[in-house]
Amino acid sequence: MIVLFAALALQTAVPACALTEADRVANRALSFSQFDQGLQELPQAGWALSQRGCYAEAIAAEQDYLVFGPKLERRETLSVTWHMVLNLANMGREEEAARLAATTINDAAPPQDGMDWNTYVRGVWGFLTKDRAQLDRSLATLTAADGRRNGINAGQLRRLAKCFDRPYAQAARDPACAAD
Repeated sequence: MIVLFAALALQTAVPACALTEADRVANRALSFSQFDQGLQELPQAGWALSQRGCYAEAIAAEQDYLVFGPKLERRETLSVTWHMVLNLANMGREEEAARLAATTINDAAPPQDGMDWNTYVRGVWGFLTKDRAQLDRSLATLTAADGRRNGINAGQLRRLAKCFDRPYAQAARDPACAAD
Protein backbone atom coordinates (compact mmCIF):
# COMPACT_ATOMS: atom_id res chain seq x y z
CA MET A 1 0.00 0.00 0.00
CA ILE A 2 2.85 2.41 0.86
CA VAL A 3 4.44 1.65 -2.52
CA LEU A 4 1.16 2.57 -4.26
CA PHE A 5 0.97 5.92 -2.44
CA ALA A 6 4.61 6.65 -3.21
CA ALA A 7 4.05 5.84 -6.88
CA LEU A 8 0.99 8.11 -7.00
CA ALA A 9 2.85 10.94 -5.28
CA LEU A 10 5.75 10.62 -7.71
CA GLN A 11 3.37 10.51 -10.65
CA THR A 12 1.70 13.77 -9.64
CA ALA A 13 5.04 15.45 -8.83
CA VAL A 14 6.40 15.06 -12.37
CA PRO A 15 4.49 17.14 -14.94
CA ALA A 16 3.37 15.28 -18.02
CA CYS A 17 4.91 15.88 -21.40
CA ALA A 18 2.33 18.09 -23.03
CA LEU A 19 2.34 21.30 -25.01
CA THR A 20 -1.06 22.83 -25.60
CA GLU A 21 -2.03 25.64 -27.95
CA ALA A 22 -2.47 27.82 -24.86
CA ASP A 23 1.13 26.95 -23.86
CA ARG A 24 2.39 27.96 -27.30
CA VAL A 25 0.56 31.28 -27.12
CA ALA A 26 1.89 31.92 -23.61
CA ASN A 27 5.46 31.11 -24.74
CA ARG A 28 5.20 33.64 -27.58
CA ALA A 29 4.72 36.42 -25.04
CA LEU A 30 7.89 35.53 -23.11
CA SER A 31 11.19 37.34 -23.38
CA PHE A 32 14.13 35.27 -24.57
CA SER A 33 15.54 34.90 -21.05
CA GLN A 34 12.17 33.78 -19.70
CA PHE A 35 11.67 31.26 -22.49
CA ASP A 36 15.23 30.00 -22.64
CA GLN A 37 15.95 29.58 -18.94
CA GLY A 38 12.49 29.85 -17.32
CA LEU A 39 12.64 26.32 -15.88
CA GLN A 40 10.38 25.70 -12.89
CA GLU A 41 8.20 28.78 -13.03
CA LEU A 42 7.46 28.31 -16.75
CA PRO A 43 7.01 24.56 -17.26
CA GLN A 44 5.73 24.97 -20.83
CA ALA A 45 8.92 26.68 -22.08
CA GLY A 46 11.37 24.71 -24.20
CA TRP A 47 14.24 24.36 -21.74
CA ALA A 48 11.90 23.29 -18.92
CA LEU A 49 10.32 20.66 -21.15
CA SER A 50 13.72 19.29 -22.18
CA GLN A 51 14.87 19.13 -18.56
CA ARG A 52 11.91 16.82 -17.90
CA GLY A 53 12.86 14.60 -20.85
CA CYS A 54 10.00 15.93 -22.99
CA TYR A 55 12.23 16.37 -26.02
CA ALA A 56 9.61 16.28 -28.79
CA GLU A 57 7.45 18.81 -26.96
CA ALA A 58 10.50 20.99 -26.28
CA ILE A 59 11.35 21.02 -29.99
CA ALA A 60 7.76 21.94 -30.85
CA ALA A 61 7.83 24.78 -28.28
CA GLU A 62 11.21 26.04 -29.53
CA GLN A 63 10.21 25.92 -33.17
CA ASP A 64 6.94 27.74 -32.45
CA TYR A 65 8.82 30.37 -30.41
CA LEU A 66 11.28 30.99 -33.26
CA VAL A 67 8.45 31.39 -35.80
CA PHE A 68 5.84 33.26 -33.74
CA GLY A 69 7.66 34.66 -30.71
CA PRO A 70 9.38 38.01 -30.33
CA LYS A 71 12.10 39.16 -32.70
CA LEU A 72 15.33 37.73 -31.36
CA GLU A 73 18.94 38.77 -31.67
CA ARG A 74 21.13 36.39 -33.67
CA ARG A 75 22.78 34.92 -30.55
CA GLU A 76 19.34 34.26 -29.05
CA THR A 77 18.15 32.49 -32.19
CA LEU A 78 21.32 30.39 -32.14
CA SER A 79 20.71 29.47 -28.50
CA VAL A 80 17.12 28.31 -29.12
CA THR A 81 18.26 26.42 -32.22
CA TRP A 82 21.10 24.83 -30.23
CA HIS A 83 18.62 23.54 -27.68
CA MET A 84 16.69 21.98 -30.55
CA VAL A 85 19.95 20.28 -31.60
CA LEU A 86 20.40 18.81 -28.12
CA ASN A 87 16.77 17.67 -27.96
CA LEU A 88 17.06 15.92 -31.32
CA ALA A 89 20.27 14.26 -30.18
CA ASN A 90 18.67 13.16 -26.92
CA MET A 91 15.88 11.55 -28.95
CA GLY A 92 18.46 9.54 -30.93
CA ARG A 93 18.02 11.65 -34.06
CA GLU A 94 21.74 12.39 -34.29
CA GLU A 95 21.98 12.85 -38.07
CA GLU A 96 19.22 15.45 -37.99
CA ALA A 97 20.81 17.07 -34.94
CA ALA A 98 24.15 17.32 -36.77
CA ARG A 99 22.54 19.04 -39.76
CA LEU A 100 20.85 21.56 -37.48
CA ALA A 101 24.04 22.04 -35.44
CA ALA A 102 25.81 23.19 -38.60
CA THR A 103 23.42 26.14 -38.78
CA THR A 104 24.47 27.42 -35.35
CA ILE A 105 27.99 28.49 -36.31
CA ASN A 106 28.17 32.13 -35.25
CA ASP A 107 29.89 34.75 -37.38
CA ALA A 108 29.74 37.38 -34.64
CA ALA A 109 32.72 38.33 -32.48
CA PRO A 110 33.12 36.20 -29.34
CA PRO A 111 31.48 37.55 -26.20
CA GLN A 112 33.55 39.47 -23.66
CA ASP A 113 34.28 36.31 -21.70
CA GLY A 114 35.91 34.78 -24.80
CA MET A 115 33.57 31.79 -25.04
CA ASP A 116 34.58 29.85 -28.15
CA TRP A 117 31.10 28.87 -29.30
CA ASN A 118 32.06 27.65 -32.76
CA THR A 119 34.69 25.25 -31.44
CA TYR A 120 32.14 23.77 -29.05
CA VAL A 121 29.57 23.39 -31.84
CA ARG A 122 32.14 21.72 -34.06
CA GLY A 123 33.09 19.34 -31.26
CA VAL A 124 29.51 18.24 -30.67
CA TRP A 125 29.03 18.02 -34.43
CA GLY A 126 32.09 15.76 -34.54
CA PHE A 127 30.50 13.49 -31.96
CA LEU A 128 27.14 13.41 -33.74
CA THR A 129 28.73 12.59 -37.11
CA LYS A 130 31.28 10.22 -35.52
CA ASP A 131 34.19 12.36 -36.69
CA ARG A 132 36.57 11.57 -33.84
CA ALA A 133 39.35 13.79 -35.21
CA GLN A 134 37.06 16.84 -35.18
CA LEU A 135 35.88 16.10 -31.65
CA ASP A 136 39.50 15.72 -30.47
CA ARG A 137 40.60 18.98 -32.17
CA SER A 138 37.72 20.88 -30.59
CA LEU A 139 38.40 19.35 -27.19
CA ALA A 140 42.08 20.31 -27.35
CA THR A 141 41.22 23.88 -28.34
CA LEU A 142 38.65 24.36 -25.58
CA THR A 143 40.86 22.70 -22.98
CA ALA A 144 43.60 25.23 -23.74
CA ALA A 145 41.22 28.21 -23.79
CA ASP A 146 40.62 30.58 -20.91
CA GLY A 147 37.20 31.24 -19.47
CA ARG A 148 34.65 29.45 -17.32
CA ARG A 149 32.24 28.69 -20.17
CA ASN A 150 35.04 27.24 -22.31
CA GLY A 151 35.91 25.00 -19.35
CA ILE A 152 32.30 23.85 -19.00
CA ASN A 153 32.06 23.10 -22.72
CA ALA A 154 35.43 21.31 -22.69
CA GLY A 155 34.07 19.13 -19.88
CA GLN A 156 31.05 18.24 -21.98
CA LEU A 157 33.27 17.36 -24.94
CA ARG A 158 35.41 15.17 -22.63
CA ARG A 159 32.25 13.23 -21.72
CA LEU A 160 31.42 12.75 -25.40
CA ALA A 161 34.99 11.68 -26.16
CA LYS A 162 35.04 9.19 -23.30
CA CYS A 163 31.88 7.50 -24.58
CA PHE A 164 32.36 8.21 -28.27
CA ASP A 165 30.81 4.94 -29.44
CA ARG A 166 27.60 5.44 -27.47
CA PRO A 167 24.48 7.42 -28.43
CA TYR A 168 24.49 11.10 -27.46
CA ALA A 169 21.81 10.69 -24.78
CA GLN A 170 23.93 8.11 -22.96
CA ALA A 171 27.26 9.89 -23.42
CA ALA A 172 25.82 13.19 -22.19
CA ARG A 173 24.23 11.79 -19.01
CA ASP A 174 25.62 8.40 -18.01
CA PRO A 175 27.79 8.73 -14.88
CA ALA A 176 30.23 6.27 -16.45
CA CYS A 177 30.95 8.90 -19.13
CA ALA A 178 31.85 11.60 -16.61
CA ALA A 179 35.19 13.18 -17.35
CA ASP A 180 37.90 12.45 -14.81
